[in-house]
Amino acid sequence: MSDLYRLVYASRNLIQGPDHEVAAAMRQILDASKTNNRAAGVTGALMFNGGAFAQVLEGPRAGVEETFERIQRDERHGDVTVLQCGPAETRGFPDWSMAFVGQSARGQALWCGLAAESGFDLARLDGDGVFAMLHGLVLEEEGVPITVAPAPMQAPTGPRAVAAEAPVAAAVPPVAAVRPAEASLPEAGSAALAVLRTALARERDRAHALSAEVDDLAVALAAGRDELAALRAERDHWAERARVLAGMLCREVEEVRQGEVVVAPRRAEWAVA
Repeated sequence: MSDLYRLVYASRNLIQGPDHEVAAAMRQILDASKTNNRAAGVTGALMFNGGAFAQVLEGPRAGVEETFERIQRDERHGDVTVLQCGPAETRGFPDWSMAFVGQSARGQALWCGLAAESGFDLARLDGDGVFAMLHGLVLEEEGVPITVAPAPMQAPTGPRAVAAEAPVAAAVPPVAAVRPAEASLPEAGSAALAVLRTALARERDRAHALSAEVDDLAVALAAGRDELAALRAERDHWAERARVLAGMLCREVEEVRQGEVVVAPRRAEWAVA
């Protein structure tokens, strides 16, 4: 059985700073990846923009898992999410220790299209679609200078998370089948579409944030209602005890009036459940 293993993941870009500093950080990531991957027998491709990373790693399982562990510990990645992982028949990137793609307007349009289809949710990205996109773009864009593109996904506000492993899906569609309409757009139209989708992503993020606040308020309201119900139950309990005690005192007074003086009340009469 082949030891070849493939892993596709996406993550939030947590690199901060001016564009030239971000580009320098990306060059450092690529240089380190190429050096480490050659030693581990790992090949693949990386896509990056202002909002997210998408990457394919393939090679011996131990090498792929060791590489992915380094990525999860890297503070420049957030919400690291596995989209696909498992044995593979052949390498999709046999000649690239780490190709860098997605810098053209077409590449960004394809990436924005996949992000929009997932509702800008990393966990819902299609692993086959990401693999097919990178596989097609690597032949077109390898060697294109690093630029900082608009962000279709916003930086996370919650803790980092790692998704559970998912099996490798079957056939990978050709790149042209991913977003055929967008693939044929001129660069100006693709750039405009990317800007519009970025604005949509921000609006969706705002809607998600408001939804989360509403959920928190609903939980707080439910907890408040439970606490109020408990206080009412305790109030009713003590009110009942007071009513029983008052009744007993009234009977004692009536007995005294009738001349039946009681030296000491029996314990059973004062016991209140």
